[in-house]
Amino acid sequence: MNVETIITDVKTRGEVVVARGQDVVESSFETLKAANAIVVEGVKSLLDTNVAAGKDLLAVAQTSFSKAKTDGVKAVAANPVAYLPEGKDRVVAAYTDSVAVVTKTSDELVKTIKAGYETISAKIAGEEVSVAEVTAEAKKTVKKTVSKAKKAVKA
Repeated sequence: MNVETIITDVKTRGEVVVARGQDVVESSFETLKAANAIVVEGVKSLLDTNVAAGKDLLAVAQTSFSKAKTDGVKAVAANPVAYLPEGKDRVVAAYTDSVAVVTKTSDELVKTIKAGYETISAKIAGEEVSVAEVTAEAKKTVKKTVSKAKKAVKA
């Protein structure tokens, strides 16, 4: 074996490694982009739900305070329970919605990251992977998350 053959062999193998590395970086970026969209929509939905609940609780508390202020100290001292704000149902609903959003977001995030990991593993091993399929799957997951989040916010 002469030096030229060795250099040619190293170049050929190096080009394969570089090409696979570029594919891995592209797949990683697409996976992270899809995961970021899922997390952002989940956090946005969570924030919207809790802000709406907070506004409702504040309104109920202000109404209760106004009632207590109007009725006077003696009336409040005689029956303090009557002046407590009725916000338990709203807090429980916000908590339930929050748990549902976090669970759904985590499931979608796991699916996306798992698909990305499988794609990256296949590319490192040199197997053919359809980038279009993985990208389409990630986009589909993101669109579902966005539509569900919008429906949850409207409700």
